Amino acid sequence: MIEAGGVEGAQAEVAEDTQVPAGSTDEFGEGWLGAVQAVTSRLTHIADLRQARATTAAPEPPPAVPSPPPRRSPMAVDAVGEEQVHRVLEAAERIFGSLTGYTGYDRDLSEEILPVVLKAVSAEQQDGYVRQLEAFAETNRERLVQLYAQYGPGGRFEDRDLCYLTHQPESVVVCERLDVVPMWLDGVWNDEIDAELTLERFTTYWRFGR
Repeated sequence: MIEAGGVEGAQAEVAEDTQVPAGSTDEFGEGWLGAVQAVTSRLTHIADLRQARATTAAPEPPPAVPSPPPRRSPMAVDAVGEEQVHRVLEAAERIFGSLTGYTGYDRDLSEEILPVVLKAVSAEQQDGYVRQLEAFAETNRERLVQLYAQYGPGGRFEDRDLCYLTHQPESVVVCERLDVVPMWLDGVWNDEIDAELTLERFTTYWRFGR
């Protein structure tokens, strides 16, 4: 039990180390955050094994866990082309419109934010990202409907000044990236968009609904 607690403590310390060194490239930052996620995941697994062994009356050796095959790290992109931004924005507008019926959003703002958010999509995924976004929206439709019903246009807790993302179609892309690569998204957002509290507040709305 003491050993498991020690591993859990180490996991907590590593999980807090999400600040990418100043001056790092996007690719280095992606690797840094990916390493933090990998290490914390592995430490959590080790702690679980230690806990199970400590609480079993007649402990047996844990089953061998096969090592996963080596994976190639996803490649970051320095900039997203206008054509890709327009393709994704058109898809996001269709999805957002079907969920809210709202068309009073600021398209110029969308064209400023989306190129930054799409930097959190690896180069390998860019070509198929529209299909990925559409699949995400279909799977999470009920959750998205609830988000916009509470905080979006005409919602019970609507406050566009407090969190403008709830009134923008690119918020669908933000939700998808929050579920897939939250730390990567946080890194590119904070580097290029002067509205850290907006993303923090929207993240809370999406994850916890409050």
